Amino acid sequence: MTATQPGAVTSELFQIASDVPEYRRDAVLDDISSIIDSNWLTEQRFWSRQHSPFNADHGIVLLHHGGECVAYMIIQRLAVAGTSVIYLSGTAVRDTCRGQGFFKRMFDTAMAAEFGDPAAPAEFCLCWRTRNPVIYVLGRAQCRSVVPAIPAETRTGDLDELCLSLAAILYPRQVIETTTMAMRGAYGGLRYRDEPTTQTSPDVDRWFAQTIPYGADAVFCAGWASNRWARC
Repeated sequence: MTATQPGAVTSELFQIASDVPEYRRDAVLDDISSIIDSNWLTEQRFWSRQHSPFNADHGIVLLHHGGECVAYMIIQRLAVAGTSVIYLSGTAVRDTCRGQGFFKRMFDTAMAAEFGDPAAPAEFCLCWRTRNPVIYVLGRAQCRSVVPAIPAETRTGDLDELCLSLAAILYPRQVIETTTMAMRGAYGGLRYRDEPTTQTSPDVDRWFAQTIPYGADAVFCAGWASNRWARC
């Protein structure tokens, strides 16, 4: 599905990523890799035919502008103990197009497709892995509570436990620190060209700099998000 967006930006949604036609897949992977390369120094492709997003439990949103793919978001759907879970498997905006609200646009596009049905759950768990404080702030804004909590706030044990459980499901070989949710060396050979900062949330920038100081470190996050997309 393609929809015209303000500013001559168009969005393309594949709610079921395995529906991406075979003839499009290499081009989609090339676009995703090009966006990643504008932000990261990479030793090899992160998404590829071998590590593929074209699965039935994944969804993909692409943003296009001027004949170029300028942003992407990949989600994964899970269900844990009856809880609907959305994992942000990957998202990035081309370095020349940041600050235009593309994350929210892609997120709303994906979530409206997932939870727009009147019978959809009133709440779901959103989780993501990042070393980018901007992504943390954007993800936190979608949730009523989140772990790790920055700044520190009262944390609910059930969310801590769910976060650790999801990390174990998605990354069974990766050790996660139970107090900070940090994953050391999670990104392997990936390094940011320029370490991102929020410029608006110094407490978050400081926490990231102190807690995951090395380029390959990451933090795994989980939060409770209300379904604001359900149609009456």
